[in-house]
Amino acid sequence: MISATAWVPRGFASEFPEKYVLDDEEMARINEMANLHLDSEHKKDTGKVNSDKLKDTAEVDEDLKEYDFEHYDEEPDNVFLGETADMFPGISNTGAKLVRGKKGGEEKRKGEEGEDGVEREEEENEEQDKYLELPSKEEELEEKQEFQVYPTDNQILATRTDDGVSYLDVYIYDDGAGAPAGSKEEEGDKQDPDVARGMVRGSSMYIHHDLMLPNFPLCVEWMSFRPLGEVAASNTGNFAAVGTMDPTIEIWNLDCVDKAFPDVILGELKEDELERQQEGSGEPEGVQPDRHTAAVLSLSHNQVFRNVLASSSADGTVKLWDLGTCGVARSIGGLHHGKEVSAVQWYGTESEQDGSVVLTGGYDSFCAVSDVRIDDASSMSKLYKTGGSGSEDVEAVCWKRAGGACTHFYAGTDKGNVYMFDIRKEGSPIWSLHAHDSGITSLACNPHVGEMLVTGAMGDRHVKLWKTGLKPSMVTSRDLGCGNVLSASFAPDIEVAGDLVVGGSSPGLKMWDCFSNRYVRKSFREDLKAVQAAARTEARAAGRSSRLARKYANDEGDVVLGEEEDEEEEEEEEE
Repeated sequence: MISATAWVPRGFASEFPEKYVLDDEEMARINEMANLHLDSEHKKDTGKVNSDKLKDTAEVDEDLKEYDFEHYDEEPDNVFLGETADMFPGISNTGAKLVRGKKGGEEKRKGEEGEDGVEREEEENEEQDKYLELPSKEEELEEKQEFQVYPTDNQILATRTDDGVSYLDVYIYDDGAGAPAGSKEEEGDKQDPDVARGMVRGSSMYIHHDLMLPNFPLCVEWMSFRPLGEVAASNTGNFAAVGTMDPTIEIWNLDCVDKAFPDVILGELKEDELERQQEGSGEPEGVQPDRHTAAVLSLSHNQVFRNVLASSSADGTVKLWDLGTCGVARSIGGLHHGKEVSAVQWYGTESEQDGSVVLTGGYDSFCAVSDVRIDDASSMSKLYKTGGSGSEDVEAVCWKRAGGACTHFYAGTDKGNVYMFDIRKEGSPIWSLHAHDSGITSLACNPHVGEMLVTGAMGDRHVKLWKTGLKPSMVTSRDLGCGNVLSASFAPDIEVAGDLVVGGSSPGLKMWDCFSNRYVRKSFREDLKAVQAAARTEARAAGRSSRLARKYANDEGDVVLGEEEDEEEEEEEEE
């Protein structure tokens, strides 16, 4: 199952991610956490001994006493077992050695080997030492190149849960190189080394690396700010914030492979609170100012004030985190009448004035547009009602993004309805539509085509593309093989403007190039031309060519990619 997805803009990922090595301090932390868990389980079992079991133990058959089952696993003192070996030799600097076993069932005794025995033992040692040699520089370089991320690569984040274990998967999506079939070579192609060698490659998507998550993930958000760093333009990085059921927010460095712990955990319980929870006393009542007390449902990173991360929770609050200190800068309650705040998203432009405006949706049937610069929580927001005279839980919100000012936003509810509001007209929506027969789980607007909206629902295996405007109309609907749709998100970069990733209840992430669908191209013909022209201009300014500007000349059917696929998979369009 894939519960959440997000894109990483091009150019932020490190070309050569660092391979993390677990040190002794973190091994000690793992052992401490494990012991804490075991102690907790032991406390639960203490004093719950069954009296019948004790009676049965006392009445053991006399014939079995000679085997002394009580000390059966203990070894005699006079037996030599060799040197002790750590569970993870090489991680700690203890100099632990592996004990060599017997060969061919024959025991070697000291003083009985002779010359032939010594030679045989040396040969065995040499044979085993071959596997203990350090890698050469060539091998290290080859391994490094396997993890290389090119500037033209796209990174995609997906939170996955399999058999009760959760991961943060970091995908690489390569949208290809060279001129698509039927198009002419351009001058900028010479800037691509693969094209210069005469190579033309298709699109591919694969998991570059993954990170094991300690808690079930509900949402993921990409961040360009390095936590606990200076609030300055130079402080940039490639990080992911993951909201969990725990309820905490884990921040992971995406440029580091094989990490065992997140870099920072926002809202982590203090030691005394953790012990109290382990003892079963539960959470303290009421809202906590420095952390969430229920599941983190949504995250949004501020692109203007990059040290600010907004989170919404089932505890009815929205918290603004200062990533410079990793503490709560402001906790906002009462936005949605104490009900769960299911969605949060910062304003869609990058002007400093707009960087303080945040959009939220809650289980009180309302959306709220709030200016967090206003101290008074009762006057900081404008409210927008969904559901008419009825009651609907708002499950997802998103701004209508199409350059310039964002004056409209969308809201999806648990009844499968989608509403569009004008922020200048507080109250009722401009229009509504019944998009699905079950609750909305995904709602995303294309950042380069403002009237292209995608929806997904919990009980629906289809993603639906809509053309909005004054009156919405469905363009196409696709079952991408993801099961019930849980997450869908558009690419932020113009070179992959039509690409949509979808995850759901079934395993595997899917990428759909929406512009490869002929119905989409027909409905958004003028928009596609404008996007291609803008992509060509942006590429020329960088001394490159635009692959997007030369695509979609042929009607070859929809392009859908799945993980571990090396070539484009073309599927027939639905009628």
